[in-house]
Amino acid sequence: MSRIPTRPRALLVVGAIAVGLGLGGCSAQAVGVVPAPDASAPLPTSTPAAIPSSTPGPSAAAVPDVPVADARLGATPAPVVLAPTRLVVDGLPIDMPVQPVGVADDGTMELVPDTDVAGWYRYGRGLDAAEGTTVIAAHVDSLTYGLGPFAELKKAQPGQHIGLTGEDGVQRVYTVDTVETTEKTTVDLSSVFVQDGAARLVLITCGGDFDYDTRHYLSNVVVTATPSP
Repeated sequence: MSRIPTRPRALLVVGAIAVGLGLGGCSAQAVGVVPAPDASAPLPTSTPAAIPSSTPGPSAAAVPDVPVADARLGATPAPVVLAPTRLVVDGLPIDMPVQPVGVADDGTMELVPDTDVAGWYRYGRGLDAAEGTTVIAAHVDSLTYGLGPFAELKKAQPGQHIGLTGEDGVQRVYTVDTVETTEKTTVDLSSVFVQDGAARLVLITCGGDFDYDTRHYLSNVVVTATPSP
């Protein structure tokens, strides 16, 4: 299995682009309301780094709601899993650190405010899981941080490789199966945030048309990939 090389990202000239895109449209709700976290969901091997609360821009857009069972309820201790720490997409300028995230107060998946950092849904599957979905999401842009690497996610193609490195320093390689841009109102999150079924990786960000009245992106870009042999 070949290792995907990391590379410095080219600096983006975002000044003029920011005005055209109305940055701030991909808010903490980029993924929407998620299924309630399962009380038995695996826990990352290390304590998640503190994630600063985002500075609200002019009405940001939402990440799809993520289904979450209440992890605070009494339950049998969950198995410890290996958390991803770095994400690289071969052929695209996407090379970014990954932090564990959970569920926001409004029931949506948390996102790291910094557009250069992706969030791994820690109530889902981690690296090397035999089944279920590993979900990673990030803002596409922000008034504070500008355009992020996930602005390029829509350009992913089936057959491309994605590298996920864990805390053990080992990179796992996934192959892109599908790339879809779907209206947020029609995204079926119950089929994304699943604990069973074939092992896979799902990357999510905002995309599609931008609504200048609500200052939200109307769609989500969803990339699905499976582990490479």
